[in-house]
Amino acid sequence: MRPEKRHLLHELLDGQRDARREVTLLAGGRVLRRRRRWRLAFRGLTVVALLALAALSSPYLVPRRSPARPVASQPPSAPVRSLTDAELLALFPDTPVGLITLENGKKRLIFPRPGDQERFVKHL
Repeated sequence: MRPEKRHLLHELLDGQRDARREVTLLAGGRVLRRRRRWRLAFRGLTVVALLALAALSSPYLVPRRSPARPVASQPPSAPVRSLTDAELLALFPDTPVGLITLENGKKRLIFPRPGDQERFVKHL
């Protein structure tokens, strides 16, 4: 007998075929639902872990400020005194330096030789 005929006879004579099919479909559905739950739980735990990691590392990303120190009682300092032009120019002996007055009245120190300004003036 051919396999097609044998398969047809088994289908016709098998009364429990529908019951077995229903049980197989239910079992498959349970397996697929369990896999979906595990996949969703894994995604949720991953998001929670990333958020926790970000929350724990955020204090390290922000530079810390030193706490404000209370100012100790100090005697009043002497008032700040400006340098005169001659005193300013005397700070640079053996170096060509000039002092110019701008149109708005401000004075500016210039160094004619290249490299002198970088050597003497430190910008903060």
